[in-house]
Amino acid sequence: MTRIVIMVAMEEEAQYLRPLIGGAKSVTMPGVEELTRGNMDGIDIDIVISGIGAVNAASATTAALLSGPCAAVLSCGCSGAHVTGQKLGDIVLGSHVRPLDPVVIARDGTTRFSGVRYSMTEKGTLSFPADANLLELAKQAAESVRRSGSEAMRIDVGTVGSGDAWRQCPDTIKQVHTKAGSLCEEMEAHAVAQVCARFNVPFLAIKDIANSELEPDDIQLEPTHHIVPGAVKVGYNAALVTADTVRRLVAESAKRPADGDKGAGRAKRPRRAETSVA
Repeated sequence: MTRIVIMVAMEEEAQYLRPLIGGAKSVTMPGVEELTRGNMDGIDIDIVISGIGAVNAASATTAALLSGPCAAVLSCGCSGAHVTGQKLGDIVLGSHVRPLDPVVIARDGTTRFSGVRYSMTEKGTLSFPADANLLELAKQAAESVRRSGSEAMRIDVGTVGSGDAWRQCPDTIKQVHTKAGSLCEEMEAHAVAQVCARFNVPFLAIKDIANSELEPDDIQLEPTHHIVPGAVKVGYNAALVTADTVRRLVAESAKRPADGDKGAGRAKRPRRAETSVA
Protein backbone atom coordinates (compact mmCIF):
# COMPACT_ATOMS: atom_id res chain seq x y z
CA MET A 1 0.00 0.00 0.00
CA THR A 2 1.40 3.38 -1.00
CA ARG A 3 -1.37 5.98 -0.63
CA ILE A 4 -4.85 6.65 0.73
CA VAL A 5 -6.95 9.58 -0.50
CA ILE A 6 -9.51 11.42 1.64
CA MET A 7 -11.88 13.61 -0.37
CA VAL A 8 -13.63 16.58 1.28
CA ALA A 9 -15.63 19.39 -0.28
CA MET A 10 -14.59 22.34 1.89
CA GLU A 11 -11.79 23.78 4.00
CA GLU A 12 -14.24 23.74 6.91
CA GLU A 13 -14.12 19.93 6.75
CA ALA A 14 -10.41 19.56 5.97
CA GLN A 15 -9.39 21.59 9.03
CA TYR A 16 -10.45 18.77 11.34
CA LEU A 17 -8.54 16.10 9.43
CA ARG A 18 -5.12 17.74 9.20
CA PRO A 19 -4.26 17.50 12.93
CA LEU A 20 -5.17 13.80 12.86
CA ILE A 21 -2.73 12.97 10.04
CA GLY A 22 0.95 13.06 10.93
CA GLY A 23 3.28 15.55 9.24
CA ALA A 24 0.56 17.18 7.14
CA LYS A 25 1.89 19.72 4.65
CA SER A 26 0.64 21.45 1.51
CA VAL A 27 1.53 19.69 -1.77
CA THR A 28 1.05 20.71 -5.39
CA MET A 29 -0.80 18.28 -7.65
CA PRO A 30 -1.96 19.04 -11.22
CA GLY A 31 -5.74 19.36 -11.37
CA VAL A 32 -6.15 19.70 -7.60
CA GLU A 33 -6.48 23.17 -6.13
CA GLU A 34 -5.86 22.27 -2.47
CA LEU A 35 -4.03 19.16 -1.27
CA THR A 36 -2.51 18.31 2.10
CA ARG A 37 -0.24 15.26 2.37
CA GLY A 38 0.52 13.48 5.62
CA ASN A 39 1.90 10.09 6.52
CA MET A 40 1.00 7.11 8.68
CA ASP A 41 3.67 4.44 9.15
CA GLY A 42 5.13 5.10 5.72
CA ILE A 43 1.79 5.39 3.92
CA ASP A 44 0.98 8.72 2.26
CA ILE A 45 -2.39 10.17 3.24
CA ASP A 46 -3.72 12.80 0.83
CA ILE A 47 -6.48 15.17 1.99
CA VAL A 48 -8.01 16.66 -1.17
CA ILE A 49 -10.40 19.62 -1.09
CA SER A 50 -12.52 19.23 -4.21
CA GLY A 51 -14.92 22.12 -3.94
CA ILE A 52 -18.69 21.76 -3.62
CA GLY A 53 -20.75 19.67 -6.03
CA ALA A 54 -20.47 16.77 -8.46
CA VAL A 55 -18.33 18.34 -11.18
CA ASN A 56 -15.73 19.62 -8.73
CA ALA A 57 -15.69 16.30 -6.87
CA ALA A 58 -15.33 14.19 -10.02
CA SER A 59 -12.60 16.43 -11.43
CA ALA A 60 -10.52 16.45 -8.24
CA THR A 61 -10.94 12.71 -7.64
CA THR A 62 -9.86 11.93 -11.20
CA ALA A 63 -6.78 14.13 -10.84
CA ALA A 64 -5.90 12.48 -7.52
CA LEU A 65 -6.20 8.97 -8.93
CA LEU A 66 -4.26 9.79 -12.09
CA SER A 67 -1.38 11.10 -9.97
CA GLY A 68 -0.34 7.62 -8.85
CA PRO A 69 -1.36 4.32 -7.23
CA CYS A 70 -4.06 4.56 -4.59
CA ALA A 71 -5.22 1.85 -2.18
CA ALA A 72 -8.49 3.47 -1.10
CA VAL A 73 -10.59 6.63 -1.32
CA LEU A 74 -12.78 7.89 1.51
CA SER A 75 -15.36 10.64 1.01
CA CYS A 76 -15.52 12.51 4.31
CA GLY A 77 -17.69 15.42 5.37
CA CYS A 78 -21.07 16.73 6.42
CA SER A 79 -24.60 15.97 5.29
CA GLY A 80 -28.27 16.74 5.87
CA ALA A 81 -30.50 14.38 7.83
CA HIS A 82 -33.06 12.17 6.10
CA VAL A 83 -34.16 10.36 9.26
CA THR A 84 -36.07 11.67 12.25
CA GLY A 85 -33.91 11.65 15.37
CA GLN A 86 -30.61 12.39 13.65
CA LYS A 87 -28.81 15.28 15.31
CA LEU A 88 -25.75 17.42 14.71
CA GLY A 89 -22.64 15.22 14.70
CA ASP A 90 -24.37 11.87 14.22
CA ILE A 91 -22.55 9.51 11.85
CA VAL A 92 -23.73 7.86 8.64
CA LEU A 93 -21.54 5.13 7.13
CA GLY A 94 -22.46 4.57 3.51
CA SER A 95 -22.98 0.91 2.67
CA HIS A 96 -24.11 2.39 -0.65
CA VAL A 97 -24.08 5.82 -2.25
CA ARG A 98 -27.14 6.59 -4.36
CA PRO A 99 -27.20 9.36 -6.98
CA LEU A 100 -30.40 11.34 -6.37
CA ASP A 101 -30.37 13.62 -9.40
CA PRO A 102 -30.74 11.17 -12.35
CA VAL A 103 -34.51 10.73 -12.62
CA VAL A 104 -37.09 10.05 -15.30
CA ILE A 105 -40.14 12.32 -15.16
CA ALA A 106 -42.96 10.34 -16.75
CA ARG A 107 -45.72 11.83 -18.85
CA ASP A 108 -48.09 11.65 -15.90
CA GLY A 109 -45.67 13.71 -13.80
CA THR A 110 -44.42 10.85 -11.62
CA THR A 111 -40.69 10.42 -11.15
CA ARG A 112 -38.41 7.45 -10.68
CA PHE A 113 -34.69 7.12 -10.09
CA SER A 114 -32.96 6.10 -13.31
CA GLY A 115 -29.34 5.76 -12.23
CA VAL A 116 -26.24 6.81 -14.15
CA ARG A 117 -25.35 5.20 -17.48
CA TYR A 118 -22.25 4.97 -19.64
CA SER A 119 -24.34 4.59 -22.80
CA MET A 120 -27.94 4.21 -23.95
CA THR A 121 -27.45 0.46 -24.44
CA GLU A 122 -26.64 -0.16 -20.77
CA LYS A 123 -28.72 -0.29 -17.63
CA GLY A 124 -28.46 2.54 -15.13
CA THR A 125 -26.39 2.13 -11.98
CA LEU A 126 -28.73 3.03 -9.14
CA SER A 127 -26.16 2.88 -6.37
CA PHE A 128 -22.45 2.39 -5.76
CA PRO A 129 -21.53 -0.10 -3.02
CA ALA A 130 -18.91 0.56 -0.39
CA ASP A 131 -15.86 -1.64 -0.19
CA ALA A 132 -16.81 -4.30 2.36
CA ASN A 133 -13.51 -4.20 4.24
CA LEU A 134 -13.46 -0.40 4.46
CA LEU A 135 -17.03 -0.43 5.77
CA GLU A 136 -16.18 -2.97 8.46
CA LEU A 137 -13.13 -0.96 9.56
CA ALA A 138 -15.28 2.20 9.65
CA LYS A 139 -17.86 0.49 11.85
CA GLN A 140 -15.10 -0.38 14.32
CA ALA A 141 -13.73 3.16 14.10
CA ALA A 142 -17.13 4.76 14.71
CA GLU A 143 -17.70 2.61 17.80
CA SER A 144 -14.24 3.55 19.06
CA VAL A 145 -14.95 7.27 18.59
CA ARG A 146 -18.25 6.90 20.40
CA ARG A 147 -16.63 5.10 23.33
CA SER A 148 -13.84 7.65 23.57
CA GLY A 149 -16.07 10.59 24.38
CA SER A 150 -18.92 10.87 21.90
CA GLU A 151 -21.38 8.56 23.67
CA ALA A 152 -24.36 10.52 22.36
CA MET A 153 -23.23 10.09 18.74
CA ARG A 154 -25.69 8.04 16.74
CA ILE A 155 -24.25 5.66 14.13
CA ASP A 156 -26.33 4.68 11.10
CA VAL A 157 -25.18 2.33 8.33
CA GLY A 158 -26.98 2.45 5.00
CA THR A 159 -27.53 4.55 1.90
CA VAL A 160 -25.99 7.99 1.51
CA GLY A 161 -28.07 10.05 -0.93
CA SER A 162 -25.99 12.36 -3.10
CA GLY A 163 -26.68 15.07 -5.66
CA ASP A 164 -26.39 18.77 -6.40
CA ALA A 165 -29.81 19.65 -4.99
CA TRP A 166 -30.16 20.94 -1.41
CA ARG A 167 -33.57 19.82 -0.13
CA GLN A 168 -35.20 21.85 2.64
CA CYS A 169 -38.83 20.76 2.25
CA PRO A 170 -39.57 18.08 4.89
CA ASP A 171 -42.18 16.40 2.68
CA THR A 172 -39.71 16.15 -0.20
CA ILE A 173 -37.02 14.74 2.10
CA LYS A 174 -39.46 12.12 3.41
CA GLN A 175 -40.43 11.15 -0.14
CA VAL A 176 -36.79 10.76 -1.18
CA HIS A 177 -36.05 8.75 1.96
CA THR A 178 -38.98 6.44 1.21
CA LYS A 179 -38.07 5.95 -2.45
CA ALA A 180 -34.28 5.81 -2.14
CA GLY A 181 -33.83 4.46 1.38
CA SER A 182 -31.46 7.36 2.01
CA LEU A 183 -30.24 8.14 5.53
CA CYS A 184 -28.80 11.54 4.60
CA GLU A 185 -27.96 13.72 1.63
CA GLU A 186 -24.83 15.52 0.48
CA MET A 187 -23.36 16.72 -2.81
CA GLU A 188 -20.11 14.93 -3.68
CA ALA A 189 -20.01 11.25 -2.72
CA HIS A 190 -21.86 9.97 -5.79
CA ALA A 191 -19.32 11.61 -8.10
CA VAL A 192 -16.37 10.35 -6.06
CA ALA A 193 -17.88 6.85 -5.99
CA GLN A 194 -18.45 6.79 -9.75
CA VAL A 195 -14.87 7.84 -10.47
CA CYS A 196 -13.54 5.23 -8.03
CA ALA A 197 -15.66 2.58 -9.76
CA ARG A 198 -14.12 3.49 -13.12
CA PHE A 199 -10.62 3.25 -11.64
CA ASN A 200 -11.46 0.12 -9.63
CA VAL A 201 -10.36 1.74 -6.38
CA PRO A 202 -12.01 0.76 -3.05
CA PHE A 203 -14.38 3.48 -1.84
CA LEU A 204 -16.33 4.44 1.28
CA ALA A 205 -18.39 7.48 2.32
CA ILE A 206 -18.25 8.64 5.95
CA LYS A 207 -20.62 11.52 6.74
CA ASP A 208 -21.89 13.35 9.78
CA ILE A 209 -25.07 15.35 10.20
CA ALA A 210 -24.74 19.14 9.94
CA ASN A 211 -28.43 20.02 9.75
CA SER A 212 -31.90 18.52 9.87
CA GLU A 213 -34.84 20.04 8.06
CA LEU A 214 -37.04 17.39 9.71
CA GLU A 215 -36.15 18.67 13.20
CA PRO A 216 -34.29 21.98 12.76
CA ASP A 217 -31.92 23.21 15.45
CA ASP A 218 -31.79 26.87 16.45
CA ILE A 219 -28.40 27.10 14.70
CA GLN A 220 -27.61 24.84 11.75
CA LEU A 221 -26.01 24.87 8.33
CA GLU A 222 -28.14 26.64 5.72
CA PRO A 223 -27.70 26.98 1.93
CA THR A 224 -27.54 30.76 2.34
CA HIS A 225 -24.45 30.60 4.56
CA HIS A 226 -21.14 31.73 3.12
CA ILE A 227 -19.52 31.38 6.54
CA VAL A 228 -20.21 28.23 8.56
CA PRO A 229 -21.64 29.10 12.00
CA GLY A 230 -19.09 28.44 14.73
CA ALA A 231 -21.49 26.19 16.61
CA VAL A 232 -21.85 23.90 13.59
CA LYS A 233 -18.64 21.84 13.37
CA VAL A 234 -19.30 20.44 9.92
CA GLY A 235 -17.47 17.18 9.35
CA TYR A 236 -15.85 17.03 12.80
CA ASN A 237 -17.09 13.60 13.86
CA ALA A 238 -16.76 12.37 10.29
CA ALA A 239 -13.08 13.41 10.43
CA LEU A 240 -12.56 11.50 13.69
CA VAL A 241 -14.10 8.35 12.26
CA THR A 242 -12.29 8.72 8.93
CA ALA A 243 -8.88 9.16 10.56
CA ASP A 244 -9.46 6.14 12.79
CA THR A 245 -10.57 4.10 9.76
CA VAL A 246 -7.38 5.08 7.94
CA ARG A 247 -5.29 4.08 10.97
CA ARG A 248 -6.96 0.68 11.02
CA LEU A 249 -6.46 0.22 7.28
CA VAL A 250 -2.77 1.11 7.55
CA ALA A 251 -2.32 -1.25 10.52
CA GLU A 252 -4.12 -4.03 8.65
CA SER A 253 -1.95 -3.59 5.56
CA ALA A 254 1.20 -3.85 7.68
CA LYS A 255 0.14 -7.33 8.82
CA ARG A 256 -0.29 -8.86 5.36
CA PRO A 257 2.18 -9.38 2.51
CA ALA A 258 2.28 -6.67 -0.12
CA ASP A 259 0.21 -7.73 -3.14
CA GLY A 260 0.18 -4.48 -5.07
CA ASP A 261 -2.28 -1.63 -4.86
CA LYS A 262 -5.76 -2.25 -6.18
CA GLY A 263 -5.90 1.22 -7.66
CA ALA A 264 -3.13 1.63 -10.20
CA GLY A 265 -4.47 4.64 -12.02
CA ARG A 266 -5.90 2.64 -14.93
CA ALA A 267 -9.40 3.62 -15.97
CA LYS A 268 -12.02 0.96 -16.61
CA ARG A 269 -15.77 0.71 -17.07
CA PRO A 270 -17.90 1.30 -13.97
CA ARG A 271 -18.68 -1.53 -11.58
CA ARG A 272 -22.40 -1.99 -11.14
CA ALA A 273 -24.46 -2.79 -8.09
CA GLU A 274 -28.22 -2.32 -8.31
CA THR A 275 -29.35 -1.70 -11.87
CA SER A 276 -32.57 -0.84 -13.61
CA VAL A 277 -33.50 0.11 -17.13
CA ALA A 278 -33.78 3.90 -17.33
